[in-house]
This record gives sequence, structure tokens and C-alpha cells, in this order.
Amino acid sequence: MSQYQRRPIDLMASLQNVARGSIPLRAQERLAEEAGPHKKLFTSDLGVAEYLLAKDANCKPISQVMGSSIFHVAQIPDYKGTTGEMTVISDAHRESRRRAIARLFEEAQFVGADAVIGVHLRERMITMGKRGKGGDDGGEILEFTVVGTAVRAPWITHPPGQPVITDLSGQELWALAQDGWEPTCFLFEFMRYHVWHVTPQSIFTGEITEATQAIDIARVTASTRIQTQAAAFGTEVVVGSDIQLKVKEVPCGANECERNDLDVDLSWICTGIRRIPGARRRTRVDVPPLTLTLTPLGKRQDEIIEAGDDSEEVERAAEDAQEAALEQSEGR
Repeated sequence: MSQYQRRPIDLMASLQNVARGSIPLRAQERLAEEAGPHKKLFTSDLGVAEYLLAKDANCKPISQVMGSSIFHVAQIPDYKGTTGEMTVISDAHRESRRRAIARLFEEAQFVGADAVIGVHLRERMITMGKRGKGGDDGGEILEFTVVGTAVRAPWITHPPGQPVITDLSGQELWALAQDGWEPTCFLFEFMRYHVWHVTPQSIFTGEITEATQAIDIARVTASTRIQTQAAAFGTEVVVGSDIQLKVKEVPCGANECERNDLDVDLSWICTGIRRIPGARRRTRVDVPPLTLTLTPLGKRQDEIIEAGDDSEEVERAAEDAQEAALEQSEGR
């Protein structure tokens, strides 16, 4: 059998694995090859700078790992006349993400990783129904995919067989290691908050206080839940918060109703970190000289100046830029 040919797999057994929340048999086969003794190369979603700095931080890439989940939310309960969290949608988002991350976690376990770094989350939401708001006219389909690079990093503290997942890049992980810190966990939270009859009539001018309050409630609630998750992993600091906020106007749904509702979707992704027990901060870090590329305005747009150039060149470029700006202002 050619090295490019693969043995057939038991499709039903593979589907049963997925139904149990595990990974497909073909994925297990691929991971076994990449983690095996005869592996000649590895796949990774790290950039060049990320790879080199991660390597300098004693992180050896093993394989690219991923997990995905497509989750269907059936007919959403009627929420006309109510203001508050739509728990059916919030719970569905959390469960779908949890399953995708669990599969990425299992792939990392399969290759014996200490951590998964540079994790990226891709999501897509398809709203069903004629009015596009759920309730009594449809549901939603949620698609989540997480991708990262499994690494061996013996300096990262974790229980045996329980790799740490983080969305920190190779550069960020290197910087943490220099100062004696390590990642503890990958945190995520989602909340949909529905506001009933919030859209005012067209003649109104001013702040829509109900909408402002809804955003604040969603942020505070998500923040509290993130802190609870972080504490369970012994986290000291939460970094790299990526907060996505979407506010969507939706029809009320009642017959002949002229006022609309609002859906506030808040998604929060971040990483927990803590100081490595007994670690000492490096007093001196060997970093290559920083090169700044400056593009002067005006006459010398085709030239660049590096930080290592003579100060006279820098001053001359600044004077030229000022002259060009003055000429432009006088010509107006």
C-alpha cells in the first residue's frame, strides 16, 4: 500500500465516536502518525516569529490540532413581553464551544502535548425563520471550530495528561516565560440578553437607556462568570480579553406592533495565567535590536529610516516632513 493511501475506516464506529463527544477515527490515525517515532515534519498554524520564539521558550511543536461542533437550537421559546437573558441561546453557545474545545483537547492528549498554544476560535451563526429572530418561527444553527498547535512544554504546570489550552501567541508565551509566568486555562463565555419594546418612535432623539443598560448587564454577568471559571484553575490574572459585542434590532412579533426589540450578544474569550512556583524573573533578556521603519510625510515618502541611523538623518527627515506639511497648509 502506498504511503499516500489509507486503510478504510469503520464509518459507523467513527460516527459513534463523534456522538460520544470524541474525535473521528481518521483524525486519530493522522495524529498517531504525527506523534509517532517516524515523523519527519509537523503541521502548525504558527507564524515564523511565533515558531521561533515558542521554540526559544522551550515549546516544541508536535502537531496542529482542532475541534469543531455544529449545534442546532430547535424552536426557541416565546420571549415576547420579557426582558432578560435568553438562556436557551446562551447555553447552546456555551455547549457548542465546549464540545469543540473538548475535541481539540482530546487531540492534544492523543499526541502527548503539554499545551495547545495560539488557539483561534472561528464561529458562525445561522438564524432560521422568516423574521430572523427565533421565538415562534424557527431556531438557530451554531458552528464553532477551534484550531491550535500542540506543543511539548515541560515547564508548564499541569496535571498528567491534562494539557493547558491558551490563545496566547508564540511571542506572548515567550514574554510570559521570561518573567516567570505560565498559562493556566482558555476561558470563554457567551450571553444573549433580550430587551422587549426598546426601539422608540422615529421622532425620539436621545439615549436609549434600556439598550445601554442591557449592554452593561451582559458585560457584568459575563465578567462574573469568567472570574468564576478562572478561579477554578488557580488563575491569578486574566489576559488577552477579546470581547465581541453585537446589538441587533428584531421585530417584536406581535400583530400590528410598531415597536421592535433588541438582542444583545456578548462573546468573551481570554486566557488565565499565574506565576510559576519558585520561578525567578530574568534580570536581563537577550532581545535583538529593535528596528523601527518610519515613513516621513511629503518629499521623502520613498525612503525609510531605521532606528540605527544617525541622529542627523532623523532630524533632517523631520525637518523635511515639517516643510512639506507647511507647504500643503499654505497651498489650501
